[in-house]
Amino acid sequence: MTDAETFGKTGCADWRHITMLISRHESSNFHKDAVVAFRLRKCIQERVDANLATQITAQEKYWFSELERTSEVIRFLSERGLAFRGSDETIGSPHNGNYLGIIELISKFDPFLEQHICAHGNQGRGHASYLSSTIMEELIELMGNEVFARILHELKSAKFYSISVDSTPDISHVDQLTCVVRYVLPSGPTERFLTFLQPQRHTGEELGNTLVTFLQEHSISIEDCRGQSYDNASNMSGRYNGKQA
Repeated sequence: MTDAETFGKTGCADWRHITMLISRHESSNFHKDAVVAFRLRKCIQERVDANLATQITAQEKYWFSELERTSEVIRFLSERGLAFRGSDETIGSPHNGNYLGIIELISKFDPFLEQHICAHGNQGRGHASYLSSTIMEELIELMGNEVFARILHELKSAKFYSISVDSTPDISHVDQLTCVVRYVLPSGPTERFLTFLQPQRHTGEELGNTLVTFLQEHSISIEDCRGQSYDNASNMSGRYNGKQA
């Protein structure tokens, strides 16, 4: 009786027996030979679709090289707090913003990027170019998530911290609660912006609950907070009902 037939007769009740069968199969010569054959055939030269696999690998390298350049431009602008977009997204336009403008500048000295812009620039929707504002914003979000995770790691490593909170409306008149933390690393004191919070109301209790909930969601203990900094508004620094209380 084969392992498959034995498995069919045992059903799902005897998990120990099933585990034993799987372990016996994995240690069998038949399984080992099959794994070796699979790994050999996995090489491009041994595959039936070798030409297609070669093309896929070449395409992966091509788009990786393009994203590598795009990501560096985004990082450059982000580090300096510069605007990304202009009034249009047309390659060659003097109004296409810093993002496309820098990519155009680099392409004058980078044959790969120059060729990419000639082949994929200004193609419109439905054509992948990785130069549009859509991919730009996705990359910014991915980089932001990575930076946020790094700050959380530093904050938890430092353990003790102080916090500075203030609210201000954005351009769409939506109140955003800024959250800034300060902690000490071996290299010295460090101050980082964490996030914008959006409380439903402006009472001290609501502001405090919003902040505490955010800290709890990211496993940051409020008991390790050793300092608080707010403005003089009563809902922020009030002795009895303010957020600080």
